[in-house]
Amino acid sequence: MATRSTRKSIARSHTTPLVVPSDAPAWVTPDMIEKTLKVWQPYYEEELIPEDALAIIMGVGRILEFLAEGHSDETIRRPGSRQQP
Repeated sequence: MATRSTRKSIARSHTTPLVVPSDAPAWVTPDMIEKTLKVWQPYYEEELIPEDALAIIMGVGRILEFLAEGHSDETIRRPGSRQQP
């Protein structure tokens, strides 16, 4: 996967079809890449490329996996009498 420091910046025409990066899982579609770029581009100065979108998609997937696991060993603690809520 290309990173910001190693990739070539290529301005993409909005009529050019998006290509899913070759290392993407089979469930990643061109439409998913396009929507990810559309949502996240306003938050970046540099133009995002499909490899950036794939990294975002995979990162979100890892976060969701972590949250789905749940951690029953963690308890919610209430403030003690000497602590402020």
